[in-house]
Amino acid sequence: MIKKLKKILKRKGLSKKAEQFRPAMIIAAVLAFVVAGTTLISFFIRGYRPDVKKGGFFSTGLLAATSLPKGALVYVDEKLVTATDDTINLSPGEYHIKLIKDGYLPWEKKAIIKKEIVFQTSAYLFRSAPDLHTLTNTGALNPILSPDGLKIAYAVASSSAEIKNGLWVSQIDEGRLNLIRSNSRQLIAPVSFLDWSKAVLVWNPDSTEILAIFGPSQEPSSVYRLPADKLTPSDQLRNVAYQLPFILAEWQEAKKEKLTRGLERLPEELAKIASESAQLVTFSPHEKKVFYLATKETTIPENLLLHPPARSDQPEERTIKPGRIYVYDLEQDTNFFVLETDKIGLGQESLTQSENSLGQYLTTAQAPIYWLATNNHLVFIEESQAKVIEADGSNKQTVFAGTFENSYVFPSPDGNKLIVLISLHPHLPANLYAVTIR
Repeated sequence: MIKKLKKILKRKGLSKKAEQFRPAMIIAAVLAFVVAGTTLISFFIRGYRPDVKKGGFFSTGLLAATSLPKGALVYVDEKLVTATDDTINLSPGEYHIKLIKDGYLPWEKKAIIKKEIVFQTSAYLFRSAPDLHTLTNTGALNPILSPDGLKIAYAVASSSAEIKNGLWVSQIDEGRLNLIRSNSRQLIAPVSFLDWSKAVLVWNPDSTEILAIFGPSQEPSSVYRLPADKLTPSDQLRNVAYQLPFILAEWQEAKKEKLTRGLERLPEELAKIASESAQLVTFSPHEKKVFYLATKETTIPENLLLHPPARSDQPEERTIKPGRIYVYDLEQDTNFFVLETDKIGLGQESLTQSENSLGQYLTTAQAPIYWLATNNHLVFIEESQAKVIEADGSNKQTVFAGTFENSYVFPSPDGNKLIVLISLHPHLPANLYAVTIR
């Protein structure tokens, strides 16, 4: 056949012309193959699969099952389908996704799979058997975390060496072996006329100073202002109780300025709600989510921001109610109900106090709920257990249920540990421990 074709081309004088166009024909064929292959790959990546029975293609959605740590088993509607990290195709619809890994708490969520859209689990798994690491050994009374999350102030009253009693600050650092270590500094030595374990400790907004307050919150008998980076000699102590209203007003103004800078990142309508109808407004470490406690009922308008294709399908609450904690996601324009305030020890009475009162400042300065460094989890105390919950209100889990001093639970800077106050002996004071949860 080829020989006949060559003869025909030769008789008609076309063989030389065909030879001239051969490179162009090859390039055209290669380009056509590349375009066809690229189109098929694009269809495949977008979730299209060949339909053998009906012919053509049918559309699917994608489940990108990822977890930290890796290697968790992935169950879809109770059926084992793969392990993380992997991507699988699913027909559009609603599924129950569950990730299980030995030694870790299970993770689960409802997933609505849409055609050509990727649903990503991005699951952080928490240990089912956390371990302890000692941070202090002289006792730690009334600990309080600094606003920057890097320091804890506490009192010592029963050290074997009396000179070690007084107020201390521990700088929380990450060691080379991923263990927390505590670099402690004494702020004030024992003073005969003061029992530092009875003081209420308050940090200033930039974590550089501490107030030690004695007496009732309505009218403190004595107040001492201490720098957090050095020892203050006892002969330099000055009672500044008469200055307390001015100090708190100054600190409150600093907090407002910081909050105002943060609210500039929010849509204008939401910034107004946060400033007029909310308290405890706190941004996540990467500043793309914010939790807040609603103080008035109002409604967050729809479509404040352009929605991404893979927006969360978890149930939203855009009509907020007082006494509830919500999380707003600045990337997805979603607003989720997370917790009731009475679950974390914030009663309605604490929300109606005067803004400049000491009691109100204490409430807003040390809310019993914190962001983890994952940027997607909040940690809090509920029913005497340390729990975490995702920013969309799902996967509430108990990460530590051991015996510890209630309300004294703080996250470590890396988010892998909790710092808790535990007494391991009935006749000895409680100490700070790091509990590894991830």
